[in-house]
Amino acid sequence: MRKTILLPILALTVVGCAGDFYYENDKKVEVTKVAEKRDNKSNVTYYKTSNGHKVGVTNEILVQCKADVDCTKVLSKYETLSVSNLSDTILLVTVATEKNVFEVSQTLYNDADIEVAHPNFIKEKVRR
Repeated sequence: MRKTILLPILALTVVGCAGDFYYENDKKVEVTKVAEKRDNKSNVTYYKTSNGHKVGVTNEILVQCKADVDCTKVLSKYETLSVSNLSDTILLVTVATEKNVFEVSQTLYNDADIEVAHPNFIKEKVRR
């Protein structure tokens, strides 16, 4: 009886611990939310990476499609609020604030036509 109760609790704990992550140079980087006051004006939430770096995340994703692919056409398949060009190859995609920016960036990253997709990070200012 004890084992039957323990197993569902353990399963829920593992699912609950599944954290957010993004890909950097084809390597998975996990992030955990930092218990810090959020800047409501810019809607920034702070996270700490598995490397120990502190980064801020908004509801924006940087996207680069593969060569000879119409990126705006590819992104039209996904729920986005806006898409704007930062350069000839890099687009800034804004998603709804209630969406998890890490999950959306992972979905975009897994698209065969997209080469790079990761949240638009705001790094903490460091004095020299």
